[in-house]
Formats: sequence, C-alpha cells, structure tokens
Amino acid sequence: MSLLLTPAVAFGLALGLFVWMATGVWVNFDAHARGSDYPAFWGVITPLSGIVLLYYLLWWRRGRSREYPPSRLERATATVVVAGLGGLIASAVLSPPDPVAYMTVWPIAFACCLPVAYWLVERRFGTTSSSLITG
Repeated sequence: MSLLLTPAVAFGLALGLFVWMATGVWVNFDAHARGSDYPAFWGVITPLSGIVLLYYLLWWRRGRSREYPPSRLERATATVVVAGLGGLIASAVLSPPDPVAYMTVWPIAFACCLPVAYWLVERRFGTTSSSLITG
C-alpha cells in the first residue's frame, strides 16, 4: 500500500518531527546542566542516532551530577520526549504493520501517554513543597 498523505498522517509526521526536535533540545539542556563543554554537540548528535542517545543516557550523564535544577522548559521538553517514546512503543504494539495506520495511531497514543509522562517527569525532576518553602 502506498503512503497516502491524509491530514491525519501529516499530523502524525509533524508530531514525530516535533518530538524528534524536543529530544535534541532536552539533551542540550541536560548536558548544559551537567557541565558539558559542548552541550549543542550532544543536542544535535543524539537525535540523529539512537546509539548515541543510549550512550548519553546510560553512560555519559550517569557520572555527572546536575549543577542546577531543571527549568520549567526543560521539564516540558522532557515530558514531550517521554510521551513521544511511550506513544511510539504503544502505537507499535497496537497498530497494524502499516505506515498509514501507524501514523494515525501514534498521535492518539502520544496524547494518552502525555499525562503519565507529565507525572513521571514531575516525580523525577519536580520541586517539592519543602524546597519551595526553604528557598
């Protein structure tokens, strides 16, 4: 079957591009907060290669602590990335092996994963009420 560019498929492709760019932005923020000399390098290279992204997540950032807490924008981009990956996995499992069906199911799976991703990111990176009181 040929790939028909319907509005739903076009929206799925645009959302995929948005999540792909958000991955680079989040890695750039995270690398900068962890004291990298070249955070833009990480932000450009990691979305291009899954192997480099895995290296960054599992090896490079593990040995470095954050110099400052994550900003609101960094938490928002992390939420988009986590929801994008969750939606990617869910749509791969739930949709038939057809690119058109995959691109129409993925935005729905992304939207369903967004609240869970928000909860996970806020639980991991969010500020607690005691830290807000003490400054």
